[in-house]
Amino acid sequence: MDQDNTTGTSPFGFVHIIEPTSDHTHTAILLHGRGSGGEDFAEELAATPTSDGKSIFEKLPNWRWVFPTSPETWNATFEGNLCSWFDAYSLTDVSARQDLQTKGLLQSIEYVDHRVETEVKVLSGKRTASSAAHIGGFLAASTWLPFAKSIRKFITATKEDDTGQLEIDEADEYDEFIKLVLGKSEIDLLHGGRSTPYEAQGKKLPVFLSHGRDDAYVDVSLGREARDVTIAAGFEVVWKEFEGAEQEGHWLQSPNQMDDICNFIATLEQRIEQLI
Repeated sequence: MDQDNTTGTSPFGFVHIIEPTSDHTHTAILLHGRGSGGEDFAEELAATPTSDGKSIFEKLPNWRWVFPTSPETWNATFEGNLCSWFDAYSLTDVSARQDLQTKGLLQSIEYVDHRVETEVKVLSGKRTASSAAHIGGFLAASTWLPFAKSIRKFITATKEDDTGQLEIDEADEYDEFIKLVLGKSEIDLLHGGRSTPYEAQGKKLPVFLSHGRDDAYVDVSLGREARDVTIAAGFEVVWKEFEGAEQEGHWLQSPNQMDDICNFIATLEQRIEQLI
């Protein structure tokens, strides 16, 4: 295990790293939830076994596991500092005070992009292509999609004009923000992950989304909304719902959800090998 902080005076915390126990072939960057941290997330994940009693790290020994830590930022709801990737005013009405989300989201997107570039260099020895060309898939659990309605509007109503600029018929106050976020990504987020290795084979970027039906903190309806928007954007989505996880349903269910996550990652390994 290791920790580093390659960002100097950055407000982001230390990066907790679990090194592979066999030849390093893949890397996963996993982001913790609100109020947690990279090292805490890694420890809890290690204690959540699959059906054979093994941790995800034991099941996938050739992976390097990277757990960044978000900044501690002021939370308007709790009126105190909270470790989070962005400020969320409410988890029952995620559209409330969306203005509080934008600064943290942009900051975190830039930071994670930098981390991806760093890990590409570690894995390949040198950056031989764009970061997007090294991304094999995404997974998320017990989460929600900020600005989901605005993003869906872009997916369904946006077109490209002769200059290649995004246009939309009914504008709202967050359109410029959404365009800015989409423009920062090397991955075409409106077309199923175009600009990734899968494009050459006519395939879409795989995404695994899962949620507890009994999640007491982030309602499963928000997870389903994230699923629907991701599917509408053209990604290849695997969706799973579970019950009985710890932390009132707001954690990874053991062993079934952990089995499914490991199986998804193992499938990614096979698909990535076919692309090389």
